[in-house]
Amino acid sequence: IIGTLVGLLLPAVQSARESARRSKCSNNLKQQGLGLQNFHGAKNAFPSAGCGTQGYTSTNGEQWGHSQWVCLLPFMEFADVYNRWNFRAPNEGWDGNSSVTQGVRLPFLICPSSVLPFAGNAAGHSSQYFGISGATTSASFTSTVGLSDATTSWGLVSARGMLTNAAGTGYTPGPSNYGRTMTDCSDGTSKTMIEGEISDFTFDMAGNQLDARPGRNWGWAMGGLTGWDCTWAGAPHSNNTTIRYAPNSPVGGLSPANGLTWPGWTDAGGANTPLSSAHPGGVQVLMTDGSVRWIPNSISQDILTLLAVRNDRQNISDPQ
Repeated sequence: IIGTLVGLLLPAVQSARESARRSKCSNNLKQQGLGLQNFHGAKNAFPSAGCGTQGYTSTNGEQWGHSQWVCLLPFMEFADVYNRWNFRAPNEGWDGNSSVTQGVRLPFLICPSSVLPFAGNAAGHSSQYFGISGATTSASFTSTVGLSDATTSWGLVSARGMLTNAAGTGYTPGPSNYGRTMTDCSDGTSKTMIEGEISDFTFDMAGNQLDARPGRNWGWAMGGLTGWDCTWAGAPHSNNTTIRYAPNSPVGGLSPANGLTWPGWTDAGGANTPLSSAHPGGVQVLMTDGSVRWIPNSISQDILTLLAVRNDRQNISDPQ
């Protein structure tokens, strides 16, 4: 009798624990949303990801940049880390600030349901949430404007989302207003994704798994190198992704020809790593207006594409 009761109770306990973990994951995204909104309020633009956060050209000629997470540190109760950041360090935003990021744990970048390893290097642990750079084409979105075909190396890189690789102009040392603005989101801030989970393994058709997070061993602080924008077809993503596959979907072949280089560089995934999570049935995403939405694995790829593009001017139905 006791064994039967335990067998009946265990699934309920496990379900309750996952519900709590999913709630904490949702809260992580809400914190990110508040940070992004406060940054926009102060800078009149969102921070960008990838190349858009290029750093100061140091004396050794390196021009590595920092990610959107560095920009958001003072808006997410990590001003102490931000205030120690050296934007003139060699390889700024990456190993040039390893003395600042080493040992720093950013809890709002870690999903409690995730089974991924705590990857990263001396420049910081890897994130489990990534910016949405845009999407590839679909039935309702056929424009290739802002889409760079890099199938020989990394995948398809889009600049039609809210956290893109697009470079800015007039950069001065430190975070700059390289990102998109609210007015750039002509489809509506409640209908456009800005961040999403990649907190589980990516699988191929045979069930083989890989931690394919963009820049998974580069850490949360990693931005891009000069030229890593959509004018260069080889541009990978560091802390953002271009939507090409359904959430948690297996990727056939996992080769450059289908948009996800596996393994690509030994320490980074491709430009089109699917959104993924250990939450049963789907993933959680952050919308540009700061709200958090549940995206089921069964979502229409067409709808997912339109949610990732800020200015497609197409009507979409509720993804629920």
